[in-house]
Amino acid sequence: MSTVLLVPDLPLERWAAMDKYAHRLHDWLESSEFGFHVRLAAHIGALTRDSVGDRAPTRKRRNSREAFVRWWTQPVDPSRVVLPGPLHGPQQWAARYYFYPWRVKREAKRADLVHVLDHSYAHMIERAGRCPVVVTVHDLMPVVVLRSPTETWREGWREGVRTRFLRQALKALRQADAYIVGTHWLKHELATWLGNDKNIFVVPFGVDRAFYGESTVARERGRRDWRIPEDAFVVLHVGSTVDRKNVPLVIQTLARLRQQTDAYLLQVGGRFTPEQEQLIERLDLRSAVRSVSSADETALRRAYRAADVLLFPSLYEGFGFPVLEAFASGLPVVTSGAGGLKEVSGGAAVVVEGRDPGDYMHAIERLEDPDERDELIQRGWERARQFTWQKTALLTAEVYKPLF
Repeated sequence: MSTVLLVPDLPLERWAAMDKYAHRLHDWLESSEFGFHVRLAAHIGALTRDSVGDRAPTRKRRNSREAFVRWWTQPVDPSRVVLPGPLHGPQQWAARYYFYPWRVKREAKRADLVHVLDHSYAHMIERAGRCPVVVTVHDLMPVVVLRSPTETWREGWREGVRTRFLRQALKALRQADAYIVGTHWLKHELATWLGNDKNIFVVPFGVDRAFYGESTVARERGRRDWRIPEDAFVVLHVGSTVDRKNVPLVIQTLARLRQQTDAYLLQVGGRFTPEQEQLIERLDLRSAVRSVSSADETALRRAYRAADVLLFPSLYEGFGFPVLEAFASGLPVVTSGAGGLKEVSGGAAVVVEGRDPGDYMHAIERLEDPDERDELIQRGWERARQFTWQKTALLTAEVYKPLF
């Protein structure tokens, strides 16, 4: 029987969306009868499991001697590698570009197909040997960054090293035998970059069933835990706070809303940058902002229930998990529709063109109409039900079969 080697992101990356994709795809492929075995090249992070509260790693770190003594003699596990104290900072690069490729090269010898689950790990293609390789491309941000570098991007040795590795990954990406993307929009973008659309397959990602059935008291508990008044209007933003997420617009929209009502911002999954913190202070919003930088699945589901709207004004998205999760949670969505967001939302979200906070505020005000709000919630539920991880696994298996 053929064997598929899945290459997930390393846990030390702490990318929740990538962890979710790797977990769900592996679980469904492994539990289904597709005619092949599935193996993992490394452990998958625990960000999207309900067990993030496990403190075992913390206990280990308390004894630094136990953590670092004779590290060079231990079996290499790239998902858990911890370098000595002075080198702790670069461990991400060492694990990703040295230890992990070494592991994949070894594991690929016992596989018939290698599936790299994130395009930013495309350099693993060069370690796959003679195995055919499938790569899931979540976006083309590396291409965007290299084509439009900022002045900050060009400065410093760190940026120079990062640029070098990005170019290496993009060069390797062209060597894949097949590509999986989440939206037709991204397929067109990837085909334009590659020069053809051959062997690019659209495989939409799923939404967890648990988002449909969160406890009816989740809203009350969430607001109590995050010190948000029960009668306040809560704007939710889920994901990182990098530039393309357009977080300043979220903050500015909150400022406008607070001129009319008692509004709060709940940000889950990221840490505000110094510039964003300064904007919050300048607009005198500190008391109305709640940040949950690290949340397990239970806290994430509770956040969707505690909010009144998901505001997702990204400038670029290949797919957009939060939109579907909000739909499944019965939460209305206001989004930019950038990239693949309009395709994923499928007419079930309020799409705002442009970058004017006033336009987003007016879009949110539309939700004050109970009939329109209820209609959006219903359309969101129907849209979310079209995305299942079982379907993702089935379509992915269809991509594999011709390559064995």
